[in-house]
Amino acid sequence: MAIMLQNSKIPPRLPLTAQGHQPPFSLIFTHRDCLIGLAVVLLAFAFRLLILVNRAQSPVVGAFDPLPEGTDQRVYYESIAHYHDGSYPPTRYFFQPGMPWFLIAASTLLRTDNPGALRVLIAWLASVNCGLLIAITRLAFGRRWIAVLAGVLLALYPVSAFYDTDFVITSQAAEFVSVALFGALWLWRAPRQWTGALLIGVSFGLLALFRFELLALAPIVIGWLVWIRRDRAILLQMALAVVIGVGLVLPTMLHNRAGGADYLITPVGSAEIYRGNSRDADGTYSTPLASQTTGGDYLHFLANDIGLSPRRFIELELHKIGLYVSRNEPGNDLSYVQSGADVAPILRADPLDFRLLSGMFMFGLFSLFVTRKQSASSFMPLTVFVLAFLAMMGSTLLIWVEARIRTPVVIVLIPVAAYGVGYTIELIRKREHWLELRAPLLALAGIGLLLGIAGVFESSLPRPLTASDLPADAQRVIGLYDQTLELAGWRIEDQYSPTGTIAPFQPYVVSLYWRVVRPTTIDYSFSLAYFLDGQRLLGVDHPIGTISYPAAPTSQWKPGNLHVERVALSYKSFDAPLLISGDVFLSVYRDRDAAHLLSVANISGSSDHIRLARPAIVWGAGQFAPELPRNLSAVNFGGALTLKSWLFATSATPAQNVPILLGWQTGTQPITRPYTIVVFALDSAGKVAAQIDSPPRNGRLLTTSLPINYALTDSLNLSAPAATGSYQLMLGVYDSDTIVRLPSMSAGGTNAAETLTLLGTLTVQPR
Repeated sequence: MAIMLQNSKIPPRLPLTAQGHQPPFSLIFTHRDCLIGLAVVLLAFAFRLLILVNRAQSPVVGAFDPLPEGTDQRVYYESIAHYHDGSYPPTRYFFQPGMPWFLIAASTLLRTDNPGALRVLIAWLASVNCGLLIAITRLAFGRRWIAVLAGVLLALYPVSAFYDTDFVITSQAAEFVSVALFGALWLWRAPRQWTGALLIGVSFGLLALFRFELLALAPIVIGWLVWIRRDRAILLQMALAVVIGVGLVLPTMLHNRAGGADYLITPVGSAEIYRGNSRDADGTYSTPLASQTTGGDYLHFLANDIGLSPRRFIELELHKIGLYVSRNEPGNDLSYVQSGADVAPILRADPLDFRLLSGMFMFGLFSLFVTRKQSASSFMPLTVFVLAFLAMMGSTLLIWVEARIRTPVVIVLIPVAAYGVGYTIELIRKREHWLELRAPLLALAGIGLLLGIAGVFESSLPRPLTASDLPADAQRVIGLYDQTLELAGWRIEDQYSPTGTIAPFQPYVVSLYWRVVRPTTIDYSFSLAYFLDGQRLLGVDHPIGTISYPAAPTSQWKPGNLHVERVALSYKSFDAPLLISGDVFLSVYRDRDAAHLLSVANISGSSDHIRLARPAIVWGAGQFAPELPRNLSAVNFGGALTLKSWLFATSATPAQNVPILLGWQTGTQPITRPYTIVVFALDSAGKVAAQIDSPPRNGRLLTTSLPINYALTDSLNLSAPAATGSYQLMLGVYDSDTIVRLPSMSAGGTNAAETLTLLGTLTVQPR
């Protein structure tokens, strides 16, 4: 990727022209540069080959072969076989399509799908990337030995080297970031070289297919070039880059669209954002209960989670920042620690870790800042490195911190870190008095303090969720278990789902407020379950205090503190028994002994469970039966229920069953009382000759279980009066507990003081 010109050298500090750019010949690398770069590439390749050998010889299954079931690398590798048997590509892509197609192309090139051969190829390409980083650093700062140091740092950075030996996307993502930076710096140094625009377009198009979130770099790189150059040519060059990038991605988008997909590349995005930031998240790759019980509209539920406890959300984000700059390498289905450092001695012996590299990067920023006047050409690329770092860090923190997601950022950290090392060496070599080291030492102390604070964020945040008292709208109880554990109260968080409704794929969230009245060594557990007709349809069984991060079981609690735990239920199917009110029961047991539930004291009528709510599984907006007439005058009962339509047979024989079909519409506010529907058959004297009373669905559905704005078709079966004659059918609604009827009001508002509405006349004829 470099142009050779005989007898040309890059000066130690590349001078700027009047326009602020390098002359074209400053892009030229000598034979010496190429030989040094090749030596670094070979060093990197040897390092990775040694890791390959260590992993291949390890008896640990996750270290190498066989590839673990269900892992990303196995899915990517198996795409080769699927391609040859005609089942790849799928109708629409679920995983990022870049890696499968890369492995298919690599196996075709090598004429083998042997995983060892493919790993060697991946390791070689990653080693070449070390040479590319040398070129990037040389273009940015102009000094050969600093550039070589950057290449050596990448060659020996253990985490990158580990991921360069397997079938995950980390290695390729780092390479594409390098290509993008090289293209940008080439365009900065040589504005007339359009090859840089080509490289930028290709790299970002491939990043979209391999690691979509890294597209956050595209506006950074393009915006930096436009700001630095400020001429018409750069606009045309960036337009070319955009066209190339879109052109690379377009076939995948069209393929997904043809397959009926409602996404561009893969169905990722809001679900990952929710999983990494939900009320139960710990900042790493995990599937907390909040994610398990949420099936859509993730950003809406994330806003609800944040609203439940803004403090915890802020502390979680600070924890993730601390975790991001730490030496820890959180794993996913490929762990650097278990499959790398634990099985490869050379990785264990390598002292370079991410926290050290982060500190070196921050010191490099300090070095560039203090030397900005002496080396303006070196200071100018600083902005693109800093902005790229912030964009890559932000795209990681947007979801969760994971080693293989974080690792590509070293491509922008290492050049600046290498500059800081060079600055330090020159300062020590040329200093005339120890006072000249005061500013660098203060900078190092400040960096150490920042990293220390980040370490506190990582280890101490977020704090366990506690409360000083129950919220005003919580249900207060004093349920005592085992003379030790107290349930102080609970609250149904109806911003997720109404108290009376469990919507399929939607979380039904309950906040539980616990305390211990005395110290205990027992880790109590709870069961929160939804029962319908005595059958448990769904539930959660978990140690108390361990759903949210950080886990705090009851054996760690101090007496008196009120601990908050938010539990969610979700029915992830549409085949449940609908419109039947069930029961949400809470039970407690010691440790994990669910066979022996503890009795609860201080609650009348309770034995080993407490009823928290009586919801029904309901989804959609409901509908009216097609046979119901549509032109009747609606009647509203107390603002809770509106009778939209009704239908019944106008004649019957004595004692004959008369079905009455009713179309109800709920209002804009949840129904908070249980109501019963009553129909009277009144004779000519106004006396009740027949009557039917029932909550909806023959008494199986509580009105408190109805969602707002819901259309319900219900029916009542009235036994016709025994005597023949004409009867008026009158309908009313009353409170099931107080037996007080609700006022009825027609659309015209003519009978607001009445509690019954006339449905029509029923004629009872002889048999």
